[in-house]
Amino acid sequence: MLCFMLEYDVVVIGGGPAGCMAAKYAAKNGAHTLIVEEDTAIGEPVQCAGLISKRAIEESEIKNSKTFINCELRGAIIHSHSHDLKIESPSSEKRAFAIRRDIFDKKLAEAALNEGADLILKSKAKSVKRSGEGTKLTIMDAMACVKGEKEIKAKVVIGADGARSVVAKIAGLKVAKNFLNCVQIEGGYEIEEALAEIFVGKTTAPGFFAWAIPIDKNTARIGLCIDKRCSPHQNPLIFLKRNLSEHPIIAKKYQGSQTNFTAGRIPIPRSVGFGQRQKTVKIVNGVGVLLVGDAAAQVKPITGGGVYYGMKCGKIAGEIAAKACSEGDMEVLREYEEGCREEIGKEIAFGLKVHRLRCTLSDNDFDKMCHALSKYDMMQLIANRGDMDYPSYVFRELIKNPGIFKLMARSIIRYLYAK
Repeated sequence: MLCFMLEYDVVVIGGGPAGCMAAKYAAKNGAHTLIVEEDTAIGEPVQCAGLISKRAIEESEIKNSKTFINCELRGAIIHSHSHDLKIESPSSEKRAFAIRRDIFDKKLAEAALNEGADLILKSKAKSVKRSGEGTKLTIMDAMACVKGEKEIKAKVVIGADGARSVVAKIAGLKVAKNFLNCVQIEGGYEIEEALAEIFVGKTTAPGFFAWAIPIDKNTARIGLCIDKRCSPHQNPLIFLKRNLSEHPIIAKKYQGSQTNFTAGRIPIPRSVGFGQRQKTVKIVNGVGVLLVGDAAAQVKPITGGGVYYGMKCGKIAGEIAAKACSEGDMEVLREYEEGCREEIGKEIAFGLKVHRLRCTLSDNDFDKMCHALSKYDMMQLIANRGDMDYPSYVFRELIKNPGIFKLMARSIIRYLYAK
């Protein structure tokens, strides 16, 4: 068994958007930084619907976005069982983009390496222990056919290793109690317009929604997530197969071909009090551990998206980690939680409330809601105020509508009695 010692200021476990951004900003601020990635290549396998905003592209700081954009979408159609709600953005600033996540992630990793970070592939964290003036991180080869361990000394370890974070488990940090179970394919699909399609309903995707996201003129990413707490089946594949064969819209447009099957899960923060109770930092005897991205449940509970929040918090994590190392004071790491709370805490807390209420809605409730939203003034409000990165903006306005408020009030009562 091969063992050797390396020394770094900051070691980032996970080479996704959050991890690469954390590494980039740690290195940019003078920290000797290493990225440890479990897979054989950055960005693979892809486990994401790959739909991000223009704001997220700008946040990525990647100059040539054409290299990873599949297509630009000008809005979405929301399908309930009896209503179709078309929402088109009047501004190019609010349009969404279907992207190649593999290329996107590689570009982010390249940016981190250009700032001076190092990269190790096919490795994952095994243990984190106190050692002298820092942390001794043991990483092991992730490939079953290869045996070997590497011991790395680090002052700060950043866990960016996803919803099943090993770093979080080792550090005893629990940020997610429940998860959305997700599944997706790429396949032939009848594309009518440059619009994402969202399918809501308890029989279609209990506790969440299904989607069809165009990636070219004849192909879409077709998938869904479910919240197992309100689903009759725990396996989302059951619902995907049913939708592909029986859903009145999906089955009609789906053309039978299938590639790139993926499955994964999205973390749901432990409590509504994200800003006050979520713990993503641990400091023990001068050893610092941070969590970022899905490992920290930094996702939008309403849409499940985490790329934008992960990159935003990744920058904060990298900067704070570098600062703690340069000042020789791990207590500085506590600034990270405050920084993230200011950026996304309220949004996540509100989104979690909306998600919990969504879990109580029946197919009939979704129909009534889509009908109420189809009125001109509501459509204008959604088109003008809708924001995929900060969905609470428009939701706070929508619940002021009497019809929506009445429906939500009934759902709140059901939610309270169901607790």
